[in-house]
Amino acid sequence: MMKNLCVVATLIVAALSLAACASTGPAVSPASVAEEQAPVAAEQAPVEEVAPVTAEEFSWDQDYITEIPPIMMIDPYFQIFGQSQVAVPYYYENAVKLAGHSCGATTGAWTITRKALEVLYPDGEIPVRGQITVEAPGAEDEWFVGVFGEVITFITGAAPRSGFIGAEFGQTDDVFVRQNKMVYAEEPTGQQPPHREWIFTRTDTGARVGVKFNLAIITPIATPERQAMGRKMAAGDATPEEAADYYEYWNDRAKFVLENEAVEGFFTVTVYEEAPVTTGVAVAADVAAAATSATDFEWDQDYITEVPPILMMDPYFQIFGQSQVPVPYYYEEAVKVAGHSCGAITGAWTIARKALEVLYPDGEIPVRGQIAVEAPGAEDEWFVGVFGEVITFITGASPHTGFIGAEFGQTDDLFVRQNKMVYAEEPTRQLPPRREWIFTRTDTGARVGVKYNLVIITPIPTPGRVAMGKKMAAGEATPEEAAAYIEYWNARAMFALDRADTIDGFFTVTVYESE
Repeated sequence: MMKNLCVVATLIVAALSLAACASTGPAVSPASVAEEQAPVAAEQAPVEEVAPVTAEEFSWDQDYITEIPPIMMIDPYFQIFGQSQVAVPYYYENAVKLAGHSCGATTGAWTITRKALEVLYPDGEIPVRGQITVEAPGAEDEWFVGVFGEVITFITGAAPRSGFIGAEFGQTDDVFVRQNKMVYAEEPTGQQPPHREWIFTRTDTGARVGVKFNLAIITPIATPERQAMGRKMAAGDATPEEAADYYEYWNDRAKFVLENEAVEGFFTVTVYEEAPVTTGVAVAADVAAAATSATDFEWDQDYITEVPPILMMDPYFQIFGQSQVPVPYYYEEAVKVAGHSCGAITGAWTIARKALEVLYPDGEIPVRGQIAVEAPGAEDEWFVGVFGEVITFITGASPHTGFIGAEFGQTDDLFVRQNKMVYAEEPTRQLPPRREWIFTRTDTGARVGVKYNLVIITPIPTPGRVAMGKKMAAGEATPEEAAAYIEYWNARAMFALDRADTIDGFFTVTVYESE
């Protein structure tokens, strides 16, 4: 069920300025959301009405975004939950939606990951999410380390403190644990970008590889004049001719990474531990993966692709000439982020949808970067971080790992993504039904809270079903037991989608006064 939606798009779209993306300018700390809020939307920059578009009609304005071969990944969760028994394609455009743009940094993070996985899983073997740990070359809010890390986490499943703890599945096998498999330095390392090395380790074999990315090689180079033009784009002051030139420059940098990765010294791959003989687990994954290709792939659960998308504007897409119309964010992409579909992921999706419907009424399209979120707990408490990763994917509101905005953020806070997802510093220890996610629209100050009462979901997780989850994780369930468990698991996910708007007390939406 798609809607033809008229778009109100801000003209304050700007060009990122990562050293990888383009900029060599100094980083700035984002101002607090409260300080940046405008009292009313009418006081913002002028807006331009964009032609209506539907999700079915959507296409990127830059063809290369969809031409990059996917990275095929096995996720054991997809298998035990009956969602895919074969490799799932992770597409570059999925990573672009997560980052909010395509640039030299996004293509760099994508290529770093692909090169590491090719070493860890040689001879066409399919990489396994959850079977990979990553050591980041810096603190999560240092330079653009966290921006790279978000893309690497998306592909590998190696998450920081926000990742899934694994619950009964992780108690059975560490491959089901995602939390703390992306490890950032506790303090800034102060390394120069070409010396920053991402270390990937395959947990079942001990194989270990490092990848460095020398951004200085990228052309066209980021001159002071081009950085100044980025600020002009962010302010909406560029002429059509200047904008067209800037689009070409920006996307040429992204394409340079993809087309010149073999240039000596661009990507440096160092093998620290050779992989021993492939394990039985990996062999099983490889056999299953061989049954399909990216073009043939389909989910085993139809509902995953039947959820209507959430249409989002991202100002970065506009100023980079990547999309001037709303971009559809699909539930199946959130499923790839999480590594599975369940009542928590459908719940997080619905929390975001309901909040955005209040903040952007009457068919107005939500704007990524214009939304701040207060989480109801610490990022490693309960499943708060798991919900947060899905909400970040949709809204662009990132924790410490998010993009600082550089010169674009200096022009307008809309371009700052870092610290717009705020987790509690200490656990709140609230019961799940009382946990309230607070969303604030930064241009108007409109504020809404959403609570999600998971206790209502049926079928209920009885001790017998929890025990069966452990049995599934261990690969010991009979075909009949597996079929029953798969039906139970996906019925819970569908319950949240099907009854989100009909059961009192399931999702509680509270509209707060604007600050």
